[in-house]
Amino acid sequence: MNESKVIFKTEGNIEWIIFNRPEKLNSLTRENLLQISQHLKEISEDENVRVVIFTGSGERAFSAGMYVHEFNHLSPQEAYKLISELKEVCELIRTIPQPVIMAVNGYCIGGATEMCMAADIRIAAKNAVFSMPEINLGIPSVLDSVLLQQHVGLSLAKEMLLIGEPVNVERMNQFGFLNAVVEQSELRETALEYAEKLISKPFFTIKQQKELFETWQNSSLDYAIQDSVNKFALAFTTKIPQERLDDFLSKKK
Repeated sequence: MNESKVIFKTEGNIEWIIFNRPEKLNSLTRENLLQISQHLKEISEDENVRVVIFTGSGERAFSAGMYVHEFNHLSPQEAYKLISELKEVCELIRTIPQPVIMAVNGYCIGGATEMCMAADIRIAAKNAVFSMPEINLGIPSVLDSVLLQQHVGLSLAKEMLLIGEPVNVERMNQFGFLNAVVEQSELRETALEYAEKLISKPFFTIKQQKELFETWQNSSLDYAIQDSVNKFALAFTTKIPQERLDDFLSKKK
């Protein structure tokens, strides 16, 4: 039996999604995208899953993005379908109620970088390298590359997308793209530390906050503020704020 190229593993309240093709730098096929999309849809309905962590097998790569052979001899219609499948993965990473952590070990290329941009928390090993090389294949960088200038600044974003050369962790993080940079041996432990902090927060409130991030990114200022007001009020339809306040005030006595 062939070993799965994407591993889905549950540890308590944490769901691990592990790219598992180390001999090809954990590159992804279209079949892998469909598997990941389906799995994210399933766990989005499972409140026992509180955090999702993506990482790669081995020490060389998080993921080299789409397996380059997937682009070979595509018609425009097939190209549209392929990029739509990757678009769905990125959208699910952004919009599922669970926080999504990327634990980046080694090379993070193309579509894998786009997934990182869609995530909530990004942790990288010191040897991680980020690249958006699509320009070298005559393909524009799309999808969550829209967010790249917010993460790394316009100048570096244009350099990455127009030249397509690799960027090391230090340059990639000059505007705070990453939440933490650690030794590769510490990557899993650090990801778990972030996960435990997130698990300690109310799941309903985490869901609300993720929804607000999407509103803030995609709406006018007036609408974004009004939606924030509405969600603030909605929080008080649950017992969560009062329970948390009671706990906080009891410790002040």
